[in-house]
Amino acid sequence: SLHEELKQKLIEIGKLQGYIAEPEYPFDIGKLDVVWRKVERSVPTYVFEVQIGGDIYHALAKLKHAFDLWNSHIFIVASQPDLNKAENLLSGTFHEIISQLKPIELEKIKELHKRKKAYVDLEKELGVLLS
Repeated sequence: SLHEELKQKLIEIGKLQGYIAEPEYPFDIGKLDVVWRKVERSVPTYVFEVQIGGDIYHALAKLKHAFDLWNSHIFIVASQPDLNKAENLLSGTFHEIISQLKPIELEKIKELHKRKKAYVDLEKELGVLLS
């Protein structure tokens, strides 16, 4: 599914950037779609909810909770219509995280993945990849 494809791309991007990237990260109010952590025993530094249709309210609630618990960088990945719904909720119910939440349109994740992978592949080809 598109949801799983985007989660996998986010995991690969996180790993390319040197993070411990994991799907379905459990916490007290459910599971987060993707998290990136700096070290094994740390809390999530970056948290992503991928929203393909479904309940945008619940996704925002999980992101707000992650921000409140861990001060994580929080992202909602969704289509433009769903991002518009999120924007409406951010101006009301979730106003506390309006300046913290980064909305990302679905296609931007595909583009970032493609460019990041190409960049790393070129570094490997040239022998300049720092590991």
